[in-house]
Amino acid sequence: MNAHTLGRAALGMMIPAIAAGLLAFLLLPRPDGSAPISLSPGEGKPPSELARIAAEPLHPIVLRGGHAVLGHGPAGPATTVDRPAEPAHLSIPALGVSADVQHVSSVATGIEVPQVGRAGWFDEGPRPGEPGRAVVIGHLDSQTGPGLFALLPGVQAGTDVSVTDASGAVRHFKVVGKAQVPKATFPSSAVYGPSSRPLLVLITCAGPYTPGVGYRDNVLVYARAV
Repeated sequence: MNAHTLGRAALGMMIPAIAAGLLAFLLLPRPDGSAPISLSPGEGKPPSELARIAAEPLHPIVLRGGHAVLGHGPAGPATTVDRPAEPAHLSIPALGVSADVQHVSSVATGIEVPQVGRAGWFDEGPRPGEPGRAVVIGHLDSQTGPGLFALLPGVQAGTDVSVTDASGAVRHFKVVGKAQVPKATFPSSAVYGPSSRPLLVLITCAGPYTPGVGYRDNVLVYARAV
């Protein structure tokens, strides 16, 4: 898929629009119009708290070829002479997820969406395995049935997530928590903000579904490198 990539300056101007409606069109309508899995009240922590917890030390970061320097863009990608290769495959065995990863970028209406059955890595942010929050999105469902992230809203803390990059290297993450937030108040700073440690943020839709409008909420799942 050929992604239309905007510069970081343009992305900075896009963030308010993304915050207001990111993934508003991520999913096609559910065939039966029923509601998806939704978090129980109080089950999820605020995204800002999850971002803080995920960034707490677990193992020291080791980057060959020099120290990582956080960039100035909204997503805070690291720059180093030995960056990880771009992500190629995502695996979450506990959820039955095993899928190729494609690039998605910011566009005039918000953000591109991946093909059904694939995960979409936001290619204007960090790569999985380098300091920063690598964002990966996926469909909850489609016209033909459950999507790649159909079970993501029910994921438990401690669940293993792995990302294989284009060089064949596998990077492992562990889920630390999740939050369900209204799309109307999407917390961009807690998703795209910088981090001194490698984090992964998985996003899909959730909450009530309104025909012709879509899902009310997003589920944000935070995982940290192990």
